[in-house]
Amino acid sequence: MQNTSELLAPLIFPPVCVLCGELTGIALEGEDSHEQSSNSRRRFASFCRVCETALVQSAPAMRSACERCAWPAAGHVRPSHVEDDPEVSGDADVPDALPCPECVRRQTAFSFKSVTAIYRYHEVVRHAIIAAKYPRNTAIARELAVRLADRYRAGEARLSLCVPDDTTDAEGESDQSPMVTHVPSPFWRQFRRGGVGTGSLASRFAREMNFWFGSLLETTRSVQKQALLDDEARRENVRGAFRVRRRWKKRVSGRNVLLVDDVMTTGATADEISRVLLDAGAARVDLLVVARAIRDAQK
Repeated sequence: MQNTSELLAPLIFPPVCVLCGELTGIALEGEDSHEQSSNSRRRFASFCRVCETALVQSAPAMRSACERCAWPAAGHVRPSHVEDDPEVSGDADVPDALPCPECVRRQTAFSFKSVTAIYRYHEVVRHAIIAAKYPRNTAIARELAVRLADRYRAGEARLSLCVPDDTTDAEGESDQSPMVTHVPSPFWRQFRRGGVGTGSLASRFAREMNFWFGSLLETTRSVQKQALLDDEARRENVRGAFRVRRRWKKRVSGRNVLLVDDVMTTGATADEISRVLLDAGAARVDLLVVARAIRDAQK
């Protein structure tokens, strides 16, 4: 009966692109956008060929981006084994030993340990990210979450993060698996959209990975919209604006946390939140975003 329903459903409800509404075809195995786990793979493509092509054009460059800031500069990523080995870290002849120029330009390192980004921020990606913030576009949020999970799996060994094992607590949660959380939105923005914004993306990502998810953070005051501010104003805008919710403080201690957001531009918000999580006892914070915005060189 399940197979029959899968065959009849497209005839009654033809599969359409979640972005533009055009009809889509059968999802092809092996495409960048459909390297999904067996339990999430869908038979029909979520995007039409035009939107899919535009969406994934920056994916190859982002796979070779800097692991600390996600700046797409292939050849400038310092491998972890080189970074940790003082005997070779200064050897110019070591392949890929050159530090990322954007990381060098920063006066201080980010508080988060790594960044995983699927795409570079551009027009079609922007449309998908904005649409995913609204509850009526759950299909887009789900699709982006699945792709973020695929990207995370591909780089999991490189990031050296803990993975789930057979040890679970009373609530069925693995003591070794990362905790997933998101960048909190002010209440009035959630009310206006009718949803929690990146919370939906983060929760779907956690479900795909079978990781624990929770809204660990809350805002302590109102903040301006970051897109309207310059780099220094962004940092000042979010300084002291977040805290770990009291009910989660003990659980955060000693754990790896995956912070999920939609876009990283200067990294000011994620940096501040990561600092708050580390101060609360988190062992490590890694940032996962759908897209990395590339502007002028960061200061």
